Amino acid sequence: MTAPNPKVGALALKEGHIVGRGFHEAFGGPHAEEAALIDAGAWDEAKDCPLPGVVDEIVVTLEPCSSEGGEKQRQPCVQLLLDAGVTRLLVGAVDPDLRHQSAGLKLFAESGVEVVQVEGGQEMFEELNPAFLQALSHDARPWVLLKWAASLDGKTATDSGESQWLSSEDSREEVHQLRSLPGAILVGYGTLVHDNPALSARPSGVPAINQPLRVFLLPDGQIPSTATAWNVPGKRLWVLAEGQKPCSALAEREGEEDQVFFVPTLPDGKLSLEPLFAYLRQGRGIRRLLVEGGPKTQASCLQEGLADALVRYEAPLLIGGHMGSILGGGVDHPRFGIRLLCEERKAFGEDLRRAFLLQRPGFHSIPE
Repeated sequence: MTAPNPKVGALALKEGHIVGRGFHEAFGGPHAEEAALIDAGAWDEAKDCPLPGVVDEIVVTLEPCSSEGGEKQRQPCVQLLLDAGVTRLLVGAVDPDLRHQSAGLKLFAESGVEVVQVEGGQEMFEELNPAFLQALSHDARPWVLLKWAASLDGKTATDSGESQWLSSEDSREEVHQLRSLPGAILVGYGTLVHDNPALSARPSGVPAINQPLRVFLLPDGQIPSTATAWNVPGKRLWVLAEGQKPCSALAEREGEEDQVFFVPTLPDGKLSLEPLFAYLRQGRGIRRLLVEGGPKTQASCLQEGLADALVRYEAPLLIGGHMGSILGGGVDHPRFGIRLLCEERKAFGEDLRRAFLLQRPGFHSIPE
């Protein structure tokens, strides 16, 4: 939920006693320090700012952030803690991001705050945050999460194309939570036509205030005028192959809500995703991208080495047939497969959600 941000926890103390606890729960949400201040009662809800005098010490697993503006979703934690009257800071790790490393600690020291780094904290933080460290290695594109629901035998639909619903209501609720995190959602042409998704974020059945950018792959520029995606407010990006023209339905709607982006094709005729992902990060400021399918699009992300993690919702069903989770060829030998690391499991009723990081480096192409 937090990637590409790190997992961070914090304690708020007053005269040596713990008065508040907090952690960073989800990308775009309050940072751990802010959450700890709120839990300690050191927050003025009416003015949305810290209350001084309630907390005098903070223990936090990572150096508090100090940067402002740009892509920042929250206020810098350094200033929040100074406004709260913190006089002592125990920190586990300095920021691994070289652009900000030690900047927050320097500001505290200049303000007269005692700063203590906890021995062994750097190693512990890095062990708990492989996704964050992974994201730092490729800032030129978003952090990419592949997502699908499948039967126990790995099928995402029947051979007739029916897929609703493989997963339980509880699983689908978490998917809406994933969609509600800031960023963008991408699907391929097959998913657009066969599943006809709205791709809106509706946690607990209520549309999220900030909807993600919805990205659709349209190799030949064709889209049914009856597609559900047209009827949901929000911005859409339609990705076409260079040299193709938008269909009349798209050409008529092109404007602020509906924009077209052209990419080259690969030798196998598929759209090249690398320039698209670079545009999303650098041109749109997207740091997190959720890829919801279909199987050919998931395969393209893997083949181009553009995926960082995956989440799979497994239903206790056997479907058979040929509609696998990843379609686009395969590897010649198991040793060329992509290793999945750092598994997280959670049960949703009868469903099992499994999330993994993908091994980097070490991507291999998936030949046809």
